[in-house]
Amino acid sequence: MDFTPFTATWLGDGRDLPDGTAHIAGELTGERILVPLLAREAPAVTDQIEIAATLARATDASLHITNPIRVPEQTPMEFREQVATDDDHELLDWALNQASALTSRVDGGFLYSRRIVKGVLRTIATHDVDTLVLPGSSPKDLLRRKVTEQIAAHAECDVVVVNGRSGYGEVPSILLPIAGGPHSGLATDVARQIAEDCDAWIDILHVVEEDAPDRRRDAAEEYVDAAYERIERPETTTTWILEAADTVEAIIEQSRYYPLTVIGAPTKGSLRQFIYGSTNRSVRANARSVVLSAQNDHTAGPLADG
Repeated sequence: MDFTPFTATWLGDGRDLPDGTAHIAGELTGERILVPLLAREAPAVTDQIEIAATLARATDASLHITNPIRVPEQTPMEFREQVATDDDHELLDWALNQASALTSRVDGGFLYSRRIVKGVLRTIATHDVDTLVLPGSSPKDLLRRKVTEQIAAHAECDVVVVNGRSGYGEVPSILLPIAGGPHSGLATDVARQIAEDCDAWIDILHVVEEDAPDRRRDAAEEYVDAAYERIERPETTTTWILEAADTVEAIIEQSRYYPLTVIGAPTKGSLRQFIYGSTNRSVRANARSVVLSAQNDHTAGPLADG
């Protein structure tokens, strides 16, 4: 694929997988990674860039950084570049410098749009983006959380969301909780790529209830074995079936022993979001390490107007 640099851009105004989808579905591929600077805090942006750069090195992808700038309705199109402040320019320059020190093919620019969500989604479509790396959201920032969640829900590409505590850097070990679903394969691939780049150990974890029947334990073995075989690093990978009364608490507790935890996104759909989404959100909010939530592009749906 030809390398086409990003430039300053003006932008105007799901498919659910069926039940029974293979529990190790999804795959990390692609040649173009997009990093929209939705957060303004240095630790959050640093983690976002470092993780994106790691994936870029592992897949030999180009890395594109964009600083989305919302243009007010009353601002004429020809004056859009005046909306960006000195702080916006400083953030973009700093992010580009950080990324360039970590991987070779990096470019970036401003994204001017009336609506940030639609602007980022249009950029994904027009620039053939394969992977999107988003920052996690602060519970205190409802507007930003809404923007991040809408982009993640409707992006027609693989999505990796960076959550949990800040401080991604040295990664000697990775916790990979596998719970089944269409995003497990992508989560496994992300963990594998980071492990190869950092020479890290991976512990594949599946939590079962203490009184789980035999068929449930057999399924747990299948989950972790499938991930183990997919990673193909037997000398630095282990599997682990953990008995616990509460899955969320067990994962959060174990995360304290790892600098990085990688999990699959919750399955799309209102009922499944209600049942499974709380696990994903709780782990991301309360884990004692950096958390990556991986979502493959087979669950993206159309974005409604408004």
